[in-house]
Amino acid sequence: MADILGFKEIPRRMKARKGFESWINRFSEPFDDNTYLRDLSDSTLRALIQPGEEASMLLYELIMGVRGLGRGLRFYFLENDEKMIVMDISLFLLDQFRFEAMRRLGLVTDHPTFQVPLVDLVLDFNTRFDAIKNQTPCLSVDHPRFDEYAKTFVGDKGSFVRKLIPEVIETFGNEDHGMSDR
Repeated sequence: MADILGFKEIPRRMKARKGFESWINRFSEPFDDNTYLRDLSDSTLRALIQPGEEASMLLYELIMGVRGLGRGLRFYFLENDEKMIVMDISLFLLDQFRFEAMRRLGLVTDHPTFQVPLVDLVLDFNTRFDAIKNQTPCLSVDHPRFDEYAKTFVGDKGSFVRKLIPEVIETFGNEDHGMSDR
């Protein structure tokens, strides 16, 4: 039985290796099929949560490598349906990276995606995560605006958390935000 499981894990490891190839070169950190959001260093997370083309290309590199679609620059030559899938997954991952930054700053509680390796967030997007892509973690009870959050209509709580993202990007973007680099 262990041999069968090993054979199933080999393609996953190969996909992870392909997906993380540019990240390993860029960030000089180890990434593999068992890398979770919590395993990213603060400096890597800082680069990934930024708006703009550079962070998008890093996400495209990971997604396209894992899904066997080639290098990130090939994104512009993908068929429209493949391009849409890559963009959907990249937006989902961008949220997850930003939620992780929020977690490190003590702003949000645990979230199911925090317990899933990055490779599986990409590989299982269509089957497990597409349906929950708009869900957000809950605001921490220690947050100064928690009472306001608690009184917010359930359907608007995600929006409440997302409105904190610009401040999180700014705070986490400051290398001296009181956290040690992982």
